[in-house]
Amino acid sequence: MANAKTTMMLLWISAALLACAAARSVVLPSDAPRDCEWVPGAEAADGADVSLSESAAVLACKLRTIGGTDGLLANLTAQQAERVTALRLECSDVLFFESSLEEPRHAGGGGGFLGQLRALRRLSIEHCKIRYVPGSVLAPLRDLRHLSIRTHNTDWSAMAMEFNSESFRGLAELRSLDLADNNVWTMPPELFCPLSGLTHLNLSRNKLQNAMELGFSDWGEGPAAPGKSCNAALEELDLSSNALTALPDNGFTSLRSLQKLFLQDNAIAALADRAFVGLVALQTLNVSSNRLSALPPELFQSSRDLRELHLHNNSISVLAPGLLEGLDQLQVLDLSGNELSSSCVNRDTFSGLVRLVVLNLAHNVITRVDAQVFQDLYSLQILSLDHNGIEVIAEGAFSALSNLHALTLSHNNLVRLESYHFSGLYVLHQLYVDHNRLQAVHAQAFENCSNMQDLSMAGNNLTEVPAGLTHLHFLKTLDMGENRITTLSNESFHGLDQLYGLRLIDNRVRTVPKDTFSALPSLQILNLADNQVETVERGAFGTSPTLHAIRLDGNRLTDISDMFHDLPGLVWLNVSANAIAWFDYALLPNSLEWLDMHQNRIERLKNYFEKDGELQIKMLDASYNLITEIGESNVPNSVETLLLNNNHIREVRPNTFARKTNLSRVVLYANRIEKMELAALHLAPVPEDRELPQFFIGGNPFYCDCTMEWLQRINQLSHLRQHPRVLDLDSVTCRLAHSRGSPTRPLLDLVPAQFLCPYETHCFALCHCCEFDACDCEMTCPDNCTCYHDHSWASNVVDCSNAGYQQVPQGIPMDATEIYLDGNNLTDLGSHVFIGKKKLQVLYLNGSRIDTIHNRTFNGATSLRVLHMENNHLQELRGEEFDPLKNLNELYLDHNAITKVGNKTFAAMRELEVLRLDDNKIEDFKPWQQLAAASEGGRLAQVSLDGNLWTCDCEHVPQIEAWLRDNTNVAVSMRCAGSTETLQEVVARCSSDASQNVVATSVVQRGTVYTAPLLNHDYVTIVAATLAGVVVVLLVLALVFIFRHDVRLWAYARYGVRILSDPAAEAGDEKDRLYDAYLAYSVKDEDFVSQVVAAELEQSGYSLCLHYRDIHLMSGGASYLADAVLGASDASRRVVLVLSLSFLQNEWARPEFRAALQASLEQKRAAMRRHKVILLLTTALDAVTLDPELQLLLRTCTVISWGEKRFWEKLRYAMPDVALQQRKKRAAAAPVTAKLAGGVEGGPARYTAAPTSLDAWYKYSVPQHFMQPGVHSACALRHHEDDRASTASPHHQDQAQQQLYNYATAPSEQSQHSYVSIDRHNPYGLHHSFRRQRDSHVYSTIPDTSCQPALCRLANGEFAVIQAAPGQCPGGAPGRTYFV
Repeated sequence: MANAKTTMMLLWISAALLACAAARSVVLPSDAPRDCEWVPGAEAADGADVSLSESAAVLACKLRTIGGTDGLLANLTAQQAERVTALRLECSDVLFFESSLEEPRHAGGGGGFLGQLRALRRLSIEHCKIRYVPGSVLAPLRDLRHLSIRTHNTDWSAMAMEFNSESFRGLAELRSLDLADNNVWTMPPELFCPLSGLTHLNLSRNKLQNAMELGFSDWGEGPAAPGKSCNAALEELDLSSNALTALPDNGFTSLRSLQKLFLQDNAIAALADRAFVGLVALQTLNVSSNRLSALPPELFQSSRDLRELHLHNNSISVLAPGLLEGLDQLQVLDLSGNELSSSCVNRDTFSGLVRLVVLNLAHNVITRVDAQVFQDLYSLQILSLDHNGIEVIAEGAFSALSNLHALTLSHNNLVRLESYHFSGLYVLHQLYVDHNRLQAVHAQAFENCSNMQDLSMAGNNLTEVPAGLTHLHFLKTLDMGENRITTLSNESFHGLDQLYGLRLIDNRVRTVPKDTFSALPSLQILNLADNQVETVERGAFGTSPTLHAIRLDGNRLTDISDMFHDLPGLVWLNVSANAIAWFDYALLPNSLEWLDMHQNRIERLKNYFEKDGELQIKMLDASYNLITEIGESNVPNSVETLLLNNNHIREVRPNTFARKTNLSRVVLYANRIEKMELAALHLAPVPEDRELPQFFIGGNPFYCDCTMEWLQRINQLSHLRQHPRVLDLDSVTCRLAHSRGSPTRPLLDLVPAQFLCPYETHCFALCHCCEFDACDCEMTCPDNCTCYHDHSWASNVVDCSNAGYQQVPQGIPMDATEIYLDGNNLTDLGSHVFIGKKKLQVLYLNGSRIDTIHNRTFNGATSLRVLHMENNHLQELRGEEFDPLKNLNELYLDHNAITKVGNKTFAAMRELEVLRLDDNKIEDFKPWQQLAAASEGGRLAQVSLDGNLWTCDCEHVPQIEAWLRDNTNVAVSMRCAGSTETLQEVVARCSSDASQNVVATSVVQRGTVYTAPLLNHDYVTIVAATLAGVVVVLLVLALVFIFRHDVRLWAYARYGVRILSDPAAEAGDEKDRLYDAYLAYSVKDEDFVSQVVAAELEQSGYSLCLHYRDIHLMSGGASYLADAVLGASDASRRVVLVLSLSFLQNEWARPEFRAALQASLEQKRAAMRRHKVILLLTTALDAVTLDPELQLLLRTCTVISWGEKRFWEKLRYAMPDVALQQRKKRAAAAPVTAKLAGGVEGGPARYTAAPTSLDAWYKYSVPQHFMQPGVHSACALRHHEDDRASTASPHHQDQAQQQLYNYATAPSEQSQHSYVSIDRHNPYGLHHSFRRQRDSHVYSTIPDTSCQPALCRLANGEFAVIQAAPGQCPGGAPGRTYFV
């Protein structure tokens, strides 16, 4: 019975669990509107809104602008609309499209934005460029809980989001509001008051400057007259990455439920005494990365429940007494990256912080740690004091820290560790004292730290292993790298039974005695790299089966015999960069999988005992050695990656890789391989589910004869799955056996006929007449000649160049395809000398002193395509010499003495493409007749007749002129015989004479023309044509007048010509002004003006004076402002007024600025104001027309709106002309101006073009001492930024310049490896300044944790690795120092 009840209960529990799982799973609907899709909540959130990552399905839609939402969702039925509870709208961010939210048409029903989605609970809007949020625009969404609007307007600095005071009216149920990254500058008062239930508010990454504008203060006039209290339920407020400069009193008094406040990455320089009054529930406060130098003593009086306080990366130099008093709940305090000294960190600084767990004082200027500084911190577990200047630690300084687990003292100035330094630290697990100046460690220094597990003393001046290490029985990792240790013994590490990581890199050890590491039974990783080790005695590493990885690279080893054979657990070994000359796989344990021995002196990979079946090596790096050959026994069958580049390998034997079934990559680059058989790359059949192995063979001096033709098509054999893929085939070059050009050619540029082998005699197996003379199938190379053939004997090359022949040799093989007889003394080419050469295609007879060709010389050479006979003594071509050459493509007869060419010389050459007859003595040549056959063939591409003489008469001018028109590729530069005229001059003269004859004839026949019946019969036609022409002209003129503005812009943009413009305006354009334009704008639009408008204009050659960039107000108030504006306006040819909403609300509202600007505009005559003043609108026209003075400017000035069609063309047309020479002068003067801008006093200089990129760049005002008193210069000389001018903490610069780098380093000249390191420095390619430089690898790690250090670039250009503090890693697991 009991069993039955138990069974029933288990069934009920199983059913309940299945029901819960089914309820939690999300079933995505299938009926989504066009351009929309249903996605899980976590995917839709995309990191932008945590609230959207719930289990409910989200409807994600992509739009061009937000205005298309209603049309997109219009076809939803009522049932479908009820199912939409989460909606994500994402606008296009490829092109700039402005979006606008429309106000609701009526209060009730489904009207307004998304009014039909009454069940909507979560709404996210991404990348929609919304400029203004109207009042009550989201009021129909009464049940909305989470709202995220991220326009990313910071990508477009001119677009700022603005709100109506009732933008969020009607959203009483809203709990989370995300307005990050919207380029918000100001907010109306009480904007968030309607959101009574709001708990999370994100306003990060905006441009907010005044915290009082947010409406979170109910202080009013004081306790007697308090203000309105809003958002009392708010729990989290994020104001990070804004432009806040100060926090005034009583700014957050209404936020009584606030628990988290984020203010990091602002420009806060001062906190008022009562800045956080009212924040009674505050638990987390982050004011890091600001400009604070001091804190009021009563700052945290209202926030006694504070748990985390982050003040790092400021410039705090003093902590007021009692600042932290009463914060007995504080657990995390970060004061790193400040300027705190020992005088302000005393016994009272941290008194009362009894629950503090993490304290970070790194990167300060503390030089001494006094006793009782941490007396009340008995709960402290993590203390960071690194990167200070600590020289002295008082006795008992850490004695009160009975719960301390991690202590970091790295990068200080400690010289000696005394016995009392770490007294009382009984539970200390991690101690970092690396990169100090330690010379000695007291024998009792670690006596009280018996539980220590990780100890780092790297980067010091220790000369021996401290004797005090014997007390650390639980030590797991020990880092003593970068010291000066010279000797090791078997007593050095006695008692460290649990040590599994030992790092001794970059010391001065020469000998490793026997049993040195035998006392370490748990040792797994040993790093002895970059020492001076010459000898490792047998048994030095013991016989421990736990030792898995050893680094001995960068030493002076010559022999590794008997070193590793007794290590049955060794997996990873690096002996690279030594002087090892002899190697055999018998020296290694069978367990080894990763072997690196590059950069040694090994000549052969020996395998004397043939251990192929026992070895397990997967990665073998033997590059940069002296290896000369490899075969099947030289490479283990288990290998996967084989690196043999930069050796002396000349031979790769057949079937070397045939049994390497796991092979994935082989590098044979940069060796001395000249020839290689296809069988050398033969593989065992590779399964279809595996990739073919990748080979790299470039950088070898391949000799590409007929046996190497396969190399060009090796990748075409991949379908057989028995050959690798050669990935660098495009970089392989070949030396050819026979070449008439460069002997080295890219492999892929060759054709099969160029892969040739030499031969002297050859007879095919089926040939039966080899014993007879002139046998067609006998191949015998003539004397003093060299003959070549390809692998199929389709190409047969006979090279008898410069062989001293006086006649064509008789024994040339009948199957010759190319014959080279150039450089001989043949004189007379008799008949039938090439008879039977039916396959001959290329014949070189140039430079052989030939003076006679017979009619039957080329009989039998019917396949000839290229004939070279240049540089001979030919005098006449009678007409039948080339009749058998009907397939000839190229004929070279230049540089002879030919005086006559017969009419039928080229008659049979219908395939002719190239003809060279230049530099002869031809006088009577008629190409329209003699080259008619070639011209009719349509393939004639190049004819050269230069350097010949011409019989110049006008009789044949029409024919030669027509022939030249039809053959545009003809090179003709011939002169007339007996005259100095050229052919072109004769053609011009004869054409002129012909035109004069035509004119004379028309004068004589004038009477005949008038008596012709033309006018009697065609009068109506002439009149109609004339009227049609007039109509067309009038129509064109009308169109030009209608579109005159576009025509003007087009003409000016295309040709720089102003048409239909006012001459008076051009006459009154003063060209002696210093600047082309003065730009007045709002300070909030500075990024838009300087980086968009000014950058484009200055790039075009204009010289601009920008108000906030170039006018520096020193003193004088309104009077100086007026003088400065008037001076700038008077020195400029144009005044450009950038009218934005910010300008109207700020600068235009200031009386002194308005008066100064109006005075400068009134100086311009009313008749010329339209040409002199440009209004650049970036806001709606309605906002500008409200001001009567601006209405007058709109009527009398040139108005251009940002974003309108052809904006830049209109702006350049309104600007004055910049002459071409003036632009060149400015471009040439730019470098000089850049030099002068740094420190020249006096007159204004021409400003160089601003950068066109939109990257952020710092701007500094001109210091007082650079300006002469009493000088009112309109546009002061801009000074370049000084890297040392920043008043912020240097740690701000560190953070601003911080960059992340890949773990894989770039290959050096001698080392092209990229593996993970068991050394914490090598993964980043870093070397300390005191380390000797050496080509090194970055190796793969044996990971112990996921916490990685950060790589930072310092202000001085150097790099540093910043190790994460213990306890701050994801997951809480601290890093092990030996392999970080």
